[in-house]
Amino acid sequence: MSNEKLELIEKSIKSKNIEEYEIFLVERNAYESIFLKNKIDNVRDISDFEYIVRILSQKESKTGIGLVKGNSLDSKEIERNIETCQYLAKNNLSSKYYFPSKSTIPDLLISEEKVIKDPLAIKNDLAEELISEIQQYTEIKPTFGRFRVHIDEIFLRNNNSLDLSNLKTYFFIEFSLKAQHKGILAEYWPFLFIKNRDQLNFSERIKKWARLAQDTLKAQIPKSNKNTTVIFSPEVLSRAINPVVGTHASGKAFHQRISRFRIDQKVSSENITIIDDGLLEGGFSTNGWDGEGSPHQRNEIIKQGIFQKRLYDQKYAIIENEQSTGNGMRSNLTGAVDSGVSNFEILPGDIPFDEIISQIDEGYYVEQFSWLKPSELSGNFGAEIRNGYYIKNGKFENPIKLGNVSGNVFKMIGDCLYISKEREFFDNTLFPYMAFGNLTVTS
Repeated sequence: MSNEKLELIEKSIKSKNIEEYEIFLVERNAYESIFLKNKIDNVRDISDFEYIVRILSQKESKTGIGLVKGNSLDSKEIERNIETCQYLAKNNLSSKYYFPSKSTIPDLLISEEKVIKDPLAIKNDLAEELISEIQQYTEIKPTFGRFRVHIDEIFLRNNNSLDLSNLKTYFFIEFSLKAQHKGILAEYWPFLFIKNRDQLNFSERIKKWARLAQDTLKAQIPKSNKNTTVIFSPEVLSRAINPVVGTHASGKAFHQRISRFRIDQKVSSENITIIDDGLLEGGFSTNGWDGEGSPHQRNEIIKQGIFQKRLYDQKYAIIENEQSTGNGMRSNLTGAVDSGVSNFEILPGDIPFDEIISQIDEGYYVEQFSWLKPSELSGNFGAEIRNGYYIKNGKFENPIKLGNVSGNVFKMIGDCLYISKEREFFDNTLFPYMAFGNLTVTS
């Protein structure tokens, strides 16, 4: 697809007789309302773009890859960037690599027509709906917030006749909600990206946020308990599962001999099936193609506890004589491509969330940690509880905060007690609520 910026960059590349190149370009538009308390304090419309150029230098069985990132169309700066990229390509020799060729790409619509047509009107209507919903809860007070509508236009072109583009729309919400009782203050401050308008669900979302803000006022520090049952929310599960399972399922980890997963071996409880699905309807990372232009796929990684398939980007597919599974992911920071997950999906269980609670004599439910960054290699983690509940005799006994939950992701997925019917999108995951045994809670 034609784009003036893309054409200008490619013209400069071709003028230097560069044979192997790739241009990845993103044009971003964001429409934002900023709230102070329960009023719109400011509005902003933001437009920017950036491009990433990769150039290859072949030398026998090795390939050098140069990469530069730019956000200016000044011809001299483009030329300097290309010269820098050529230099890096000649001096960064590594394993054999070549860009993907043109192939059949799934035709997916990842934008909403009404948002494209009139983003300001959509943003204004939704911002009004959001603050109106918050005002229904007199026991909480908003202090600050943001709501944005995003439109990204993404282009990818290389010397192998690959020429791709797509339009993506999505939303961002950030709000600080305070609750107060007898001089005690509590705050709940969520921020998240949401792919589709029908996933915003303000009524249920604000109801939940208001409850969490209020419950934090009376939250207690959990008592210490070894080998206990803990239920993870879809958000918490996303932060635990993605970095660990995603790493060990990758062709990169297999090549580096650090993967714990072996094909056809049991790696989790039989009730767990995990899918990497770049075509998932409503998935935040859904697209017809990955960061290199390889077709996205639906890859069943773990089926009923058995490891089925590795995830490959172009580089490690070439090294291992495999085909890319569409898992070349772009770093938002550098623009570099590495093995990664597209959208992770865990299939639902057969029991409602409330019934899971009723099955637990004593345990904990964690809605959110202050942080959760498990070791990608070992799976070990320890994290402070920000919002949660103590479970006693099949019911929520009282809210909890602080305290620490520790365990190991590999052992955790090997001891999965329950999986809920309900699932929720969070970032690039569609996960249920899951209960795990043998975790440790400390005060």
